[in-house]
Amino acid sequence: MKTLQHTKYALFYLSVFFLLLSCEKETPEIVEEQELITTVELQFQASGEAPQTIRWEVDQTNASTVTLKANTAYEVAITFLDESDPADVEDITEEVQEEADEHQVFYEFSGVTVDLSSGSSDTLDSDGNPVFLHTVWNATATGTGIMKAYLIHEPISKTSTTRAGFGGETDVAIEIPLTVVE
Repeated sequence: MKTLQHTKYALFYLSVFFLLLSCEKETPEIVEEQELITTVELQFQASGEAPQTIRWEVDQTNASTVTLKANTAYEVAITFLDESDPADVEDITEEVQEEADEHQVFYEFSGVTVDLSSGSSDTLDSDGNPVFLHTVWNATATGTGIMKAYLIHEPISKTSTTRAGFGGETDVAIEIPLTVVE
């Protein structure tokens, strides 16, 4: 009788031991903080012309107008900065390049027609898709309009033609007037 009772206790303790052993602690998911972007710079360079740099700042009410010549190819580089501490300016563009799979820059034009392609020095993600940090723009006709640029975090698509189609979260969105002259 005592042997049967000892066996019951042994089975009970073994069951509890294996039950506790099989439980694993869940590793908490590390959520990366969204980048703080206070300034966006666009540098335009046409062959044989001086570079043109446009700055957009988060608290700015009137953005400078970009002026392009029709049928002229411009190499365009976009830079994202955190200037919240002027003594410690952080170039967020480096992080975007390092995390190319998690980022996409999308440009949208209204009122003007601009052919846009990835530049030769553009960053590519692991699938070979351009991030569009370095692009080539060619406005095909004169006019005035608006250029919008979005830095998208964790897009669901990298080949969409609309902002909504990319999904993901917008790290920053800018809107700049654009004029195309003869």
